[in-house]
Amino acid sequence: MSRPILILAALMLLISGSDQPDNPWKAKVPKDVPQTAAGLKDALEAAYRADDWQAGLRFAQAAMKAHADEPKLRGMIVRALSRAGHLEEAETRAKEIPRDTRDPVALRELIAMEAAQGHLDAAGRLADRLESVRPQTAEDLMAVSSVRFAANRLHGLADLVRRIEKLLDPNHGYPETFFDEAVDGVADFLAAVGVQPLNQIAEPGAAAMPPLVLLNLPSCDVLINGRGPYRMVVDTGGSVIVALDQAVADELGLKSVAKSTLRGASGKTDCGQVLLDELRIGTIRCRRVICRTFDVRAAVLNAADGVLGTGIFMQGRMTLDLAGGQLHVARSSDSPGPGQAVDMRLVSDAKLILPVKLDNRPALALLDTGADVVATAPSVLKDLFPDREIPTFNPGVAVGIGSGENMEISFSSGATLRLGGREFKNYGGLGLDVLDKTLGPALGVRIDMLLGMPMFREMKSCTVDYARCKMWIDWAENSDEAPAR
Repeated sequence: MSRPILILAALMLLISGSDQPDNPWKAKVPKDVPQTAAGLKDALEAAYRADDWQAGLRFAQAAMKAHADEPKLRGMIVRALSRAGHLEEAETRAKEIPRDTRDPVALRELIAMEAAQGHLDAAGRLADRLESVRPQTAEDLMAVSSVRFAANRLHGLADLVRRIEKLLDPNHGYPETFFDEAVDGVADFLAAVGVQPLNQIAEPGAAAMPPLVLLNLPSCDVLINGRGPYRMVVDTGGSVIVALDQAVADELGLKSVAKSTLRGASGKTDCGQVLLDELRIGTIRCRRVICRTFDVRAAVLNAADGVLGTGIFMQGRMTLDLAGGQLHVARSSDSPGPGQAVDMRLVSDAKLILPVKLDNRPALALLDTGADVVATAPSVLKDLFPDREIPTFNPGVAVGIGSGENMEISFSSGATLRLGGREFKNYGGLGLDVLDKTLGPALGVRIDMLLGMPMFREMKSCTVDYARCKMWIDWAENSDEAPAR
């Protein structure tokens, strides 16, 4: 196996997605920018439902110039900016929206932004308001259910998800074309496991975190319901779940309570859903841990038995001690972590999204220990180097989790990345179309870069306080990269 394929086989993007059936809204996106507020409102809606974020950005920029004070456009402008990856500008514009608004678009955007910054109480209040607005759509209730799940408010959540299932209609376009997989089996799982909080950190502690043989990704040995040990990839790009190989689940006598699907870098796969009564990682003990079961070993070249999505630590603080080879989990705290504070957002299922600079342009990066690669979205490479031909090829084999899809790979010059007070030159010249095709649409925000283990190897440690949405990076002293000026 060639080195690029070996690298890509380690891409652990455990996200919900869709095969994107024909979207009737694509034909409704106007080619020219409308001049009236009413025309822009219709154009922004059509572009969003078609998931044509480029057109949506053009319409939003026109609306900001000519109709910035139009109340009915404010939420739509914020939505278009956010989907296009202009997150900081979207957050600034969102401050202009009254918190007592009853505009569902505006409320959904405010909920997403509050949740992404760890303000679950504020997001919850907005979600309660949104739930009172009629008529309700699947997208409205998806925003409500996402906040309640993140806050472990599980009472009535199964019924809420069933209401989403009934309201789903692919004719509504994006993002409902993604919701079928996102909610698949979730209501049955929630009904089966009860309303006690999930992913509980029963005891903080630490565990050895050696690199995996062959894949060179961080890993830990775990005990599941007192049995093991089993080796798991420690994956910040994973999710709020543990992914466990089906053979291990069978060995442990774990019975699935609901079927589901999971989407990874190579397509989707069927999986089971179980609840782990206890998960021990060194001296760390977690209870009622969400787990999905499928053929994980095949996806990681038989190097591990599962994947530990670090979102299971959402209620606490995690430190990846990369210099010492340890994973630490502690209670959430006001005290700062070691190193440089880094701006961060928690998006979707606990994805770590960092606002960065790419050739002095604002950009968004996903921090992912489940990938031994740094890569850039092909759309970003085209923006950075419009006059250059960017070679693209298909490796011809499915890699990573899932089946039925082959990712395309591009090669280009890299760009200058600025992150956490450091500057990395000629960075991210590898392009992966999965960032444009799957990850961005599934998360609802354009992701410009994937920062995998090559970035983490520049660090002594990385600390994430999930509950407070804070991050600190302690850079390695022998890093070759210069401090940003």
